[in-house]
Amino acid sequence: MRGPIYVILFGLIFFGIGGGLTYRQYAFEQQAIPVQGKVTGHTMDCDDEGCSYKSVVSFITQDGKSVSYTSTYSSNPPAHDVGEVVTIFYARNNPNDAAITGEGIVFRILFMGIGGIITLFSLGFFASNIKNSYLTEE
Repeated sequence: MRGPIYVILFGLIFFGIGGGLTYRQYAFEQQAIPVQGKVTGHTMDCDDEGCSYKSVVSFITQDGKSVSYTSTYSSNPPAHDVGEVVTIFYARNNPNDAAITGEGIVFRILFMGIGGIITLFSLGFFASNIKNSYLTEE
């Protein structure tokens, strides 16, 4: 009977990570300053499985300071084209603490989706086990 409980917890942890990251991104964007930035290039991360690209975005803060931000998320192909204009949010007290709108959404949705599916199926399995155990006791 312990198996389904551990699977439920596993699913809830996955869902919680995705939900927590989504909330953190939302809270950051509520406090941050939105500006338009231009993708000026990409940095490349390579390993045995291939290469992925992080967008490099240049933007001007409200006080006129020019800042270059490198995305924390990488993808293959690159998420943005060079020259593309994107909305970027930066922290009021630290323009280097920034995020591109929509950045990492696939990652967060996957975590929440996988966690939700695992939780629902394991809850169904758990309920079925409880139902069967009551039926066999009668």
